[in-house]
Amino acid sequence: MTKSRHLLRPVKLALCAILVIAFLGILFQPPQIPNTIRLAPSSMESSIGTKSSFPASLYDAPHDFEFGKPYCLPQGIHLSQSNNVQPDGKINVTISFMLNFDYCFKAKPHVIYGRSYLPEGFVDGKDPLQFNYTSKKTIGEFRSDFIFHVHISNLLAGKQRYWYKIAVEEDCSKDQSPQLFLSRKSQCRRSETKVHTFWTPPSIGEPTTLALLGDLGQTERSTKTMAHIWRASRTNNRFNLNPATQLLVVGDMSYADSDSSRWPSWFAIMDPLLRSILLHVAAGNHEVECNTKTLDVFVPYEHYFRVPNRLGDAEMEPISDEYRKTLWHGECVAPSDFEGRYLYGNSFYSYNHGLAKIIVLNSYTDARTNSTQYHFLKRELQNANRERDVTPWLLVAFHSPLYTTFLGHVNELESIRMRLAMEPLFLMYEVNIVISGHDHAYMRTHPMFEGSVVPDGRAPIYLTLGAGGNREGHAPGFRNPDPEPWVAKRDNSEYGYGHLYLPNATHARLTWVRDGTTDMGVHDSAWIKNYYTAVDS
Repeated sequence: MTKSRHLLRPVKLALCAILVIAFLGILFQPPQIPNTIRLAPSSMESSIGTKSSFPASLYDAPHDFEFGKPYCLPQGIHLSQSNNVQPDGKINVTISFMLNFDYCFKAKPHVIYGRSYLPEGFVDGKDPLQFNYTSKKTIGEFRSDFIFHVHISNLLAGKQRYWYKIAVEEDCSKDQSPQLFLSRKSQCRRSETKVHTFWTPPSIGEPTTLALLGDLGQTERSTKTMAHIWRASRTNNRFNLNPATQLLVVGDMSYADSDSSRWPSWFAIMDPLLRSILLHVAAGNHEVECNTKTLDVFVPYEHYFRVPNRLGDAEMEPISDEYRKTLWHGECVAPSDFEGRYLYGNSFYSYNHGLAKIIVLNSYTDARTNSTQYHFLKRELQNANRERDVTPWLLVAFHSPLYTTFLGHVNELESIRMRLAMEPLFLMYEVNIVISGHDHAYMRTHPMFEGSVVPDGRAPIYLTLGAGGNREGHAPGFRNPDPEPWVAKRDNSEYGYGHLYLPNATHARLTWVRDGTTDMGVHDSAWIKNYYTAVDS
């Protein structure tokens, strides 16, 4: 009898271990995300009349985007890289989200994250941002929700898969310890998101893939473009595209145009992608958005996003009422010709991502040779050349293109000033690719300088990627019936995004992925040679 008990003891211990592992798996396991999604039009529709190409099952919240419900479920989740990958292989990531202003005044959000079944970290959301806004498109004063930017530190870089969820405590009489909160014995009311996942940036010197586009908006075409990026960011996707670890939007995100309620609806409809890939942004003319009471500009853009390596708090000046009266019939809404004072913050910045150094500029603040932005660019380009063995690819991104083959945005003030001041720096410091939007079309140039092709290729290639799907439609036409000599490819009939793969220091592959109908097709594909690092055989 005693011998039988001894034999049964290991069996009991094994069964207990299996039960514990199963319980932890149910509690903490990241979701099994499908590698592909079906792009059949969804029957669900948002409150702004936009059908989504994302399956409804991917959304945390009801797909009708009815904000202001009496619970504190985080909305508008999006991710960004906080800094560069450090020599020890660590990286910081920012998780941003909103909590309803009316119902979540005393709520306490927490971000829980990890790589395996058990959580590795627990970070409180503190010091939320909030802004009030008045325009001719708001009924009275718009009051934003609480906006949190929670920094997660010391993650492992190298395309590591992390899971996270956001849990919110309400009606708490006192602060709860992380141990008590995670044990679910807290007496506070609690709501939480599903478990989401993302990939950390590539390690230093590791192959890099970026998704690039601009002028997105919130139409069914917009969601189709984003759904293609979502699908192409999955591992083992059936389109043989290297999974993107970053999305760079070069301006004109929501097309809110001073109707501040359209920012939350944009975040909501793009939620399945933005919560699972690192997002970086540039300011476009549709982000100018003037508060008619204070004449402040760029207010929603500065509050909703957090860019990598911020240089400090934003320095902004209201425009004058006289200047406002010259903008779009007196409304400070998305003027194509605009110059204000917007320094630091989310205005201009730089960061490294795998093999690339990316410098993001602002077309709508001073870019002349004596400006703060000009000196920032020159300093960053000098630093980039000293580190070319680590980041051999040098990319610059901003909204308004220096060159265009399209009608619609010809000889605008921002482009002229930036081209006169900064194009010589692009050539001097060996920039590989310059990325813009603004024109609702696709263009790829040959290597060029001052309007002419550079035969030996030692000059930047200019990309226009402004066909993200916005409501305004495509560029109205071409400046000339035949492409200019410096144009390698142009199209103003399709929507899509650019998929840029940097496998090594010498060559990159750019793929223009069109939306198509129910499938994804390639409209343009080209290998780009890095003439500054390639060695001819």
